[in-house]
Amino acid sequence: MSKILIIGTGPVAIQLANLCHLTTDKQIDMVGRASTSLKSKKLFQAYQNDKCFKVTTQNDAHKHMAGRFQINHLYEDIEVVNDYYDTIIMACTADAYHSTLAQLSTAILEKVKRILLVSPTFGSQMIVEQHMANFNKDIEVISFSTYLGDTRLYDTEQPNHVVTTGLKTKLYVGSNREHSATINYLKNVFKQFHINLIDMPTPLHAETRNSSLYVHPPLFMNDFSLKVIFEGTEVPVYVYKLFPEGPITMTLIHEMRLMWTELMNILAKFSVRSVNLLEFMVKDNYPVHPETLADDDIYSFEKLPPIYQEYLLYVRYTAILIDPFSEPDKHGRYFDFSAVPFKQLYENEQGAVHIPRMPSEDYYRTSIIQHIGKLLDVETPMIDTFMERYEQYCQDYKKHNHNRQLSSQFTMNLFKDDKSLVEEFLDTKDKI
Repeated sequence: MSKILIIGTGPVAIQLANLCHLTTDKQIDMVGRASTSLKSKKLFQAYQNDKCFKVTTQNDAHKHMAGRFQINHLYEDIEVVNDYYDTIIMACTADAYHSTLAQLSTAILEKVKRILLVSPTFGSQMIVEQHMANFNKDIEVISFSTYLGDTRLYDTEQPNHVVTTGLKTKLYVGSNREHSATINYLKNVFKQFHINLIDMPTPLHAETRNSSLYVHPPLFMNDFSLKVIFEGTEVPVYVYKLFPEGPITMTLIHEMRLMWTELMNILAKFSVRSVNLLEFMVKDNYPVHPETLADDDIYSFEKLPPIYQEYLLYVRYTAILIDPFSEPDKHGRYFDFSAVPFKQLYENEQGAVHIPRMPSEDYYRTSIIQHIGKLLDVETPMIDTFMERYEQYCQDYKKHNHNRQLSSQFTMNLFKDDKSLVEEFLDTKDKI
């Protein structure tokens, strides 16, 4: 990894650039989209003024992630990148992987040795590898399960200063190359930051280890949540609370289990080991006390009757209404862990109405999963229902707000190119 291009200029990209700076003396460049994004333009200007990026941490235990640093070059836009790189780190959203890479010149793509997908979704590696097959059939594509923590702007007026508020202790990673020297190198790098990098057989294996795949569609693509997001509400409601404070009902839990089952049926077509949803939630994400959920139930979850599975999932969500490991105050109140407010439709700097990342990113994720299911002849009625609900709200909003400027998010069938690449990839691998 002698020359690195990081695609993205948000908080995640800046934290990753700092990790590269701390662990290598190699060339690090970054590229944003200043011509189309005011946020990216402000970041570019801030870096030009201060001549540095700054990363701080909320927790002293994570201070090894902090630093003040410079990079070799910050490009305003992807079209003006004119150097050659052996490593590209995709620090943008998964739905932008293909469209962004497509803007790099053929000469650049031909010389890239590896592409790292920081926050991919199910099928991202297929899309990237198939796109790159036109230029570079020997490309190594590496998928992480998710980003390594939680990083955000420290101050909106200083977009080149970010703060990491949380850090994962374990991540999954997979390469499309066996015995990957890059993954061995990354394991040693992440070990320096006290993160255990678990090597998976393929990128797809790693991509399945993202809880958002399983929980976001049921949480955000139900009538309660979509009504709040698209129409607003007079009384605040919260993503992870039980009805009526939030969307979580036994129906939502039932739909969560159904989607998980459909996704496991898709995984079976790839001979990928199924994911124990409850174990993944409790052991890999947010732990609960053993008095709340017994290990026997957690580890045998996949073998239990559906109604018992749903009972355990509901118990899990009740268990994290508060942070069960926080210290209660003098009134016996624990930290209100579930009080995450819904974000609603908003206007960007140009006055166009946008749908928040949750559920717009979840729509992309679920759309790709649905398409893969269809290609493999796996029925996905629950996933289909999530998609129909979301699309109906988009269409209704367009119908009643035809005089407003709407973002492209309100246009259905946005992902034709990505779906075509998935189809070509699976056809090449004789999966369809």
